[in-house]
Amino acid sequence: MIERGVRHARGPDIASIEAIWHACLREGAWEGVGRADVERNLEDVARDPSGTLVAVEDDVVVGSLTTRIDDLSVAPGSRHRGHGRALLDAAVARARDGGEPYVLLYVPGGGDPPRDTAARRFAAATGMAYRATLTRMRRDGLGGVGDLAPPAGIVLRPLLPAEDLTAYVAMVNASFADHPTYFHLEEDVAARTHAAPGFDLDGIALIVAADRPDLPVGFVRTYVEADDAGIAAGVVGHVGVLPEWRGRGLGRVLVRWALRRFAAMGLDRAELSVVATNASALRLYAAEGFESIVAWPQWTKDASPGG
Repeated sequence: MIERGVRHARGPDIASIEAIWHACLREGAWEGVGRADVERNLEDVARDPSGTLVAVEDDVVVGSLTTRIDDLSVAPGSRHRGHGRALLDAAVARARDGGEPYVLLYVPGGGDPPRDTAARRFAAATGMAYRATLTRMRRDGLGGVGDLAPPAGIVLRPLLPAEDLTAYVAMVNASFADHPTYFHLEEDVAARTHAAPGFDLDGIALIVAADRPDLPVGFVRTYVEADDAGIAAGVVGHVGVLPEWRGRGLGRVLVRWALRRFAAMGLDRAELSVVATNASALRLYAAEGFESIVAWPQWTKDASPGG
């Protein structure tokens, strides 16, 4: 009898997860995702395998689910055996135990109208609901970035990891409290991330009021990635401003700071992702020279008690 189950990933499972992801990549399952993206995600999983669930069949890993990268994948030769459902059920139970409202996954099949894909059929059959679409945007050419001067009474400064940690985490969470997809940062996670080898603290900038420099009201986090062709791009990972401070041009200041930083690093490309329904952010990014390149639909499975 074949034994099937789901468990937390372990270090030795990384090679199996890599094989599954590359198989999915070869069949074109992921829009706008390349080998370089897969390798970066593998590094992320390897740093903390326990954050990933794996489906096993006779002790062979045949599927994986990692919520922090919104991914559920099953090896092409092991599909239609209940592994995807088992992974999703286990992820929902884990989210419920952790007090999270839902499990969010990338479900290929974007476009207008949406394309019929196996992933969309699976999502619908398992009771998932469409939540939002992330639009990936790109700007080629980083010359001619606009004026960086903040409004009067506003100061742009670097993150001080020890002194700013508590206020920074509170500000990040408050900035994303009204975001259509759940985002919550814990202080211990932020501290570990900032202390990790290779993490670039210089890639974070804060906006503060001149009379309260200890209380950030906005931030931007940036980093650099290379695509499959080796072309490096500066990535605007997150931009956030407290609700009561919006409408003052602070988001534009943060984006321009990021673009100027990328240009100073010798880069000629910038990318970011934004929820497709965020009209004000889309207008800002378009005005700063970004163009849409791919859409990533996100679906959720309710994890509330009794859900």
